Amino acid sequence: MSKKALKTIVDSENDYLVQAKGNQPSLLKALKETAETQEPISIYESSEKSRGRNEFCKVMLFKPIDNIPPGWPKLNSIICVQRIATRKGKISNEKSFYISSLISQEAELFAKGIRGHWSIENRLHWVKDVMQNEDKAAIKKGNGIENLSIFRNIAINITRGVGYD
Repeated sequence: MSKKALKTIVDSENDYLVQAKGNQPSLLKALKETAETQEPISIYESSEKSRGRNEFCKVMLFKPIDNIPPGWPKLNSIICVQRIATRKGKISNEKSFYISSLISQEAELFAKGIRGHWSIENRLHWVKDVMQNEDKAAIKKGNGIENLSIFRNIAINITRGVGYD
């Protein structure tokens, strides 16, 4: 998300919690550096077993330090999420970094917000990718992709409306 979009959120007296990605390399580098050199002010850990996968999640909360590039509006919290997942004997270990304007001393609060976003993403994209084979669509020209996506969303809404998840 751009600095301008975050400023709009802050100007409307709301808070943001967004993931830092590779398109902001200096920010991402500073967040990694913060997590490597500071002690977290709070840690929240959880474990879950779902769809044949065991997942351990550790959410660490940090306060911003001087290494953060300027211009990130009201940046009050840095969050590092480490996920270790095991599926069919294979282990994956990944870290994600987030920034937030919210002031809190509790990593659990951020963990719930991040997990809530993941569930929304997974609930929609899993249905589209696995159940509707969206990635294998043969239509590649014109408005066909957008139109087909609209029809898929309508189908999902109808299905959920009659009680199927």
